Amino acid sequence: MIITTERLQYLWAVAETGSFTAAGRRLGVSAAAVQQGIVHMEEELGAGLFLRSPGRRPELTELGRQFYFHALDIIPRLEGLEHMAAARGRGREAHLRVGLHGFVTTPAVLEALAGLQRAFPSLELSVYDGEDAVLHCDKLRLLDSSARHGVDMLLAPARLRYDHGGQSVVVGRIVWRVVAASDHPLSRIRGELSLDDLLRHPQLLPLPGVISSDAFYDGFRLSSRLVHYSEFHQLREMLLAGMGFAVFPRQLALPLVREGRLKVLELDFDDGASSTPVELAWVNSLGEAGTWLVERLRAQEWE
Repeated sequence: MIITTERLQYLWAVAETGSFTAAGRRLGVSAAAVQQGIVHMEEELGAGLFLRSPGRRPELTELGRQFYFHALDIIPRLEGLEHMAAARGRGREAHLRVGLHGFVTTPAVLEALAGLQRAFPSLELSVYDGEDAVLHCDKLRLLDSSARHGVDMLLAPARLRYDHGGQSVVVGRIVWRVVAASDHPLSRIRGELSLDDLLRHPQLLPLPGVISSDAFYDGFRLSSRLVHYSEFHQLREMLLAGMGFAVFPRQLALPLVREGRLKVLELDFDDGASSTPVELAWVNSLGEAGTWLVERLRAQEWE
């Protein structure tokens, strides 16, 4: 075979370092091995890859440049495969897919993800909206639901079912509050608000989805005037823009309340005890990185 991984690496290293000796040092082989590999490749091609002159660094020929540009694309991919194989041999997965619902994206959860990056710098991490994700072992719901992504791990408001084929545990609770922008008309009313007060204003409410079931939807509806959203970032921005009030996780509302951007509305019909379990679910085939993240998420405080 004329084109081998070894020969491409030799060509790339000579082009990058400017000499056969330096290329050998970079690759951990002798200069003679590099030169011999290039010469054999040139002989089999019937064309030169480098122009060689005494006292001057080797220069790529036109054909050599073409091979060099291909090597720039191919070699990183091969190295990625090597890293993947090595990681798998150590019990580490090369890629972790995490479904993360906006309602549970607390600072502690984000810090756990950042810690995962620090602990496993070569890990490829994909984070999907938890509203569109189910465990990839949950074949039935992948086919029959609106989920678009199969994930290795899912952190979301609990669906209270355990037939997904993986493992799951309740790691905390979302405490719900009704909130509005600080300059919203509801925020200017003194004292406790009644349901009639809320009925006069639009409510921001999620469209039905994997997590936002009909029961979830009905339990959170407090107005007949609705503005629907499909993604959490839409809720946050529309809420801050004063487009309506919303039922919102207390854990995510507090920083915005401290900044003076949101106000928690006091209601005469709500004792403030409404909450939803947070479920962490994962597939049985998690590697070292996924197991590390499960342990961190289970250990964090939600209050």
